[in-house]
Amino acid sequence: MKHRPIGYVILLTLAALVWGRGSPLGAAEPRWPPKLEGAKAGTLSLKSNLFLKVPRRPAATAKRPVATEEPGSYDVATVAPRVELTFHGELGESAVARRLWSSWGDICVAGDGSVYVAIGDHGNAVGGDARAFLYRWDPRAGQLEQIVDFNEIAPRKAGQPAWSKVHAKIDEGADGKIYTSCTLNDGNRARLPEYKWSADFPGGQIYQFDPATGAASLFASLPKGRCTATSRLDRKRGVWWCNLEAGEGNAIWGLDMKTKRQVRRTADGSVSFNRAFALLADGSLLFNGSAGLTHLDPGTGEQTARQGSFSDSPGMRCATRESQDGMIYGATYKTNQLFRYDTRRDEVEMLGPAWAARGYTTVMVLSPDERFLYYLPGAHGQAWQFGTPVIQYNLANKRRKVLAFLAPALEKAAGYVPGGTYGVKLSAAGDTLYVNFNGHASDARRPAQMRPNGFGLCAFAAIHIPSAERE
Repeated sequence: MKHRPIGYVILLTLAALVWGRGSPLGAAEPRWPPKLEGAKAGTLSLKSNLFLKVPRRPAATAKRPVATEEPGSYDVATVAPRVELTFHGELGESAVARRLWSSWGDICVAGDGSVYVAIGDHGNAVGGDARAFLYRWDPRAGQLEQIVDFNEIAPRKAGQPAWSKVHAKIDEGADGKIYTSCTLNDGNRARLPEYKWSADFPGGQIYQFDPATGAASLFASLPKGRCTATSRLDRKRGVWWCNLEAGEGNAIWGLDMKTKRQVRRTADGSVSFNRAFALLADGSLLFNGSAGLTHLDPGTGEQTARQGSFSDSPGMRCATRESQDGMIYGATYKTNQLFRYDTRRDEVEMLGPAWAARGYTTVMVLSPDERFLYYLPGAHGQAWQFGTPVIQYNLANKRRKVLAFLAPALEKAAGYVPGGTYGVKLSAAGDTLYVNFNGHASDARRPAQMRPNGFGLCAFAAIHIPSAERE
């Protein structure tokens, strides 16, 4: 065997990693995101009966999607939706070589119908080399536009960290402005000494975007050395709530949006499972506390353990708004079970599996008429393995209906494999489901350094639900 000089081997390895599969040494970097064939103004509109075909795995070793539920345990829509798909653009120099393009937070439908979503590169946050962007979808024009580079909002000194993710929710305030907070690859590491915070840049921050002027600015800072991955805005009372990470355990924290002063802060360690809490109609909170499901009265600060239980689950992984009859719906973590919590009787009713036991559900929405729940299971890059189903749950008959298996059709038409989502919202009319996707390119388009793991290529989808499927 002929041995190559070590420098030569390293050079070839780096070239393969940077330029991608099949690219010659010195070739130009692949365009990223890749071109979406058939798109107009960057958006592909697709309606296909393949959305309604139940995917099956032809062989045990095949890597294609497979439906993981028994036939008859769910329904399939009879009319296919129309889906608009677009990739998040303007990713900066050498975008294809960034660590892991991904989306981790819930999205926002504003009062004017615009949709706000965010992605980041999961890059070198501690070293100050990471990217995180805010986008706005215009449903009238059918276009997605990048509007904010989060790392350009607040000035930072050399050696300070950069934001690589938006894991908190994006919200529209009562003032019509957009609010959210960025985080690191792991917000729980924010208190470590290598993260060189300062008085001007003390840790996690709340950012404001003004749609009227197009200006983005620093609104407020979280407590020193803390970040958040979980937030909710109480628009009626003007309080921004979040879970504080990077302390001696997790805590609930509320900020008055008018005075920018702390409303309430629970003790570190009061929150056990920190990825979800529910905002009730009266402004109080339900969270996964150290003693189980816990109620927080924001006025008095009193925390009360509830009798309702999620059994062998660490707690709720997602929760809807409170319905008119006092119900909260959601899905549990690890066990991936749908639940209904009666806030008046303090009772939890388990409604059956969200989908497969593998893969969890991170966001769920209650329709405006309160007849349906909408969600996509398999959030953490796994949804494509069972076809990326879009689920409509009928609250009256307790049946799940798949409105579309997105993965096979989108892979065929767009070379895109949708891997899962942390951001789902409905239009005000309840006829369009907006989804901010993680995913990967099909094998023919995927650079060698990007694995087919449901990450690396983010996309936004507007799924237009046929009226026949909402009757």
